[in-house]
Amino acid sequence: MRRIGRRSKSLIALAALSVTVFAGAACEQAKEQQKKTDALLPPAMAKAVRDNFPDAELSKLEVDEEAGIKVYDLEFKADGGEIEVTEDGTVMEISTVVQMNDLPKPAAEAIQKAAGDAQADIKKIEKSETRAEVGKEGEKGKIVKLTPPRYVYEVEFLRDGKTGEAEVTPDGKIVEPLKW
Repeated sequence: MRRIGRRSKSLIALAALSVTVFAGAACEQAKEQQKKTDALLPPAMAKAVRDNFPDAELSKLEVDEEAGIKVYDLEFKADGGEIEVTEDGTVMEISTVVQMNDLPKPAAEAIQKAAGDAQADIKKIEKSETRAEVGKEGEKGKIVKLTPPRYVYEVEFLRDGKTGEAEVTPDGKIVEPLKW
């Protein structure tokens, strides 16, 4: 068995310490970012975001109102996903970037066919999970939870510098045809 010299042991220890310090710094940075996001949001919303995207860094925040209910749309940096949530913490929709090999076979085949028919490249695929919708009850809005959630794959295509989008269900049905 080969013996490790004193100098090699020191280098290994230094490398291990460097990795630990770097990981600790990254963890602290993630905690700081989470504190910034939490400060922008009501507590119930902040918890919903933390529960679904614990390490994501906020890129964009928009507020829409649907039938009197405020829906917050948060997008995260580096294709970290997106979440729509209400002030009471109800998660309306979550979108995450996925790869072609993560899709069910019928959805992947439909997307590849659409790309081939349009002579376009697939730029990005997002899995969208709709957990709730805003419905109307008279003049007031009401949150309607979906059981089970509804899933679609939102696909961005690229052709000649132009971006197009389409939506496909897990079973391969095109619900929104390709639009440029």
